Amino acid sequence: MSYSYINDIKPLQDAGVSIAEIAQHLSDRTANPMGPSSAYILSDTGAVLVDPASGEKFGSLIDYYQTLPDGDAKNLIAFFLDRIYSGNIVETSEYPRSIQFAAVELTLPADLQIVCQKLVDEAGGRPDAGTDEAAVLAAQAAYEAEQAEIAEQERIDSEVQALYERYLVQYNSELAPLLDSKETDELVWQAAIRAMSDNFIPAE
Repeated sequence: MSYSYINDIKPLQDAGVSIAEIAQHLSDRTANPMGPSSAYILSDTGAVLVDPASGEKFGSLIDYYQTLPDGDAKNLIAFFLDRIYSGNIVETSEYPRSIQFAAVELTLPADLQIVCQKLVDEAGGRPDAGTDEAAVLAAQAAYEAEQAEIAEQERIDSEVQALYERYLVQYNSELAPLLDSKETDELVWQAAIRAMSDNFIPAE
């Protein structure tokens, strides 16, 4: 898979997008946005041609567009063509454009679906095609398990650090003075070490 929970799933969850919708987005999204280069594909396939004299667009996609009733499909095709032919990009790699493009694609006649596939290929394909809810939940579970492991390691490191700091307190109190005074009596050192052990008790 080319997605990660923290970058591609969690932001959508935080925005209130459902798991089912996220899975659909990941499955439908293209690797890259569609850009002005899509106009060449539309032209080469005869889907959209531009009259050099009048600037008027015609072709199989335009013919199909004109048969559509007012609604989402017609609006999305108009939006797509406006963006492409004005030199902008269409974020088919991002939510919700990913799902919108794929939904319109499914309603097109077979010849125009072939054109759409060429557009998708030009945008790097759909690297996560087939992603389902189970895959999204698995990515979430893996991330949460990793975070729990990190939290546990941080807890252990914190406890070890606290123990070490308590050791340093006892060392500075009992042993450091013997080093400073160059004490050589082993019994004195033994007593100091015993005092360190006796005083090494959990902090209140």
